[in-house]
Amino acid sequence: MTHTQSSIAIRETVGSASGPLLLVHGGAGSYGPSSTPERRARVAADLRRALEAGWSLLEAGASAADAVCAAVRVMEDAEEFNAGRGAALTSEGKAQMDACLMTGEDGEVGSVAGVTAARHPIDAARAVKEQTKHVLFAHPDADQLRHWGVETEDPSYFVTEARRQSLERARLEGDEWEKHGTVGAVARDADGHVAAATSIGGITNQLPGRVGDSPLPGCGTYAADDAAAVSCTGIGEAFVKEVAAHEVADRMRFAGQSASDAAAAALDGVASHHGDGGMIVVPAKGSGVFAFNSEMMNRGWMDASGSGVEA
Repeated sequence: MTHTQSSIAIRETVGSASGPLLLVHGGAGSYGPSSTPERRARVAADLRRALEAGWSLLEAGASAADAVCAAVRVMEDAEEFNAGRGAALTSEGKAQMDACLMTGEDGEVGSVAGVTAARHPIDAARAVKEQTKHVLFAHPDADQLRHWGVETEDPSYFVTEARRQSLERARLEGDEWEKHGTVGAVARDADGHVAAATSIGGITNQLPGRVGDSPLPGCGTYAADDAAAVSCTGIGEAFVKEVAAHEVADRMRFAGQSASDAAAAALDGVASHHGDGGMIVVPAKGSGVFAFNSEMMNRGWMDASGSGVEA
């Protein structure tokens, strides 16, 4: 692993330059008072479980799409992350979740916004991609999700005591931007195809109906076999204004930049919109990249040569 720094972004290069490769993230931001050694150990363990779930598929010859969805599902079930169970709560005290899946081989994408009943929002995004002629569904209800074969839960399932306390603090002390929990995965499979998946519960005390960058193709999630797969995390509004994930791919395609330099430049753009966060990048050819301009980013990688986790 190599570690470099631009004027703003910290960058790490990980994994092999060819063959199957999987990167995951569990959010970026600042550590904050809730970041105890015990919590960070749980996050690291959950990142490891996500990597193992996705890598076992890649190792067996499965597609990049299968791998990233498997990794994200593990993190959606882990209460430590702001996705699925444990999602941040809106000003009304509800979990309102977004997710996106994009595959580089065909450029196809599916996403959902404002999901309240999908146990794994990434499965709902995949259903949009594979079972409809559309790209983005807003607020699909439980009946629609079940029609797609997506597992559902009562909305109360997603609400945890820790998130209730975060919402109460935000109401009393001002908005608390939950930047620690977005989850994402990017992968390259044995055939050289890439895919990206991102899932999030939004930000604490957000207004009902708010949508961030995660479900918007090109903003928080993007994949193309002629460039890279990208999943972002951080202040969503800034990533939307920068169209950050697509910026990385375009810099690689048209400016000939490396994945590392392209990611750093995109994050400089995010900073110009008064945002911070990070991204994970797996190029069609080349090693994987972690890049972030915030204090921290929960992250991990795995390929045939080894693995690593940082939380």
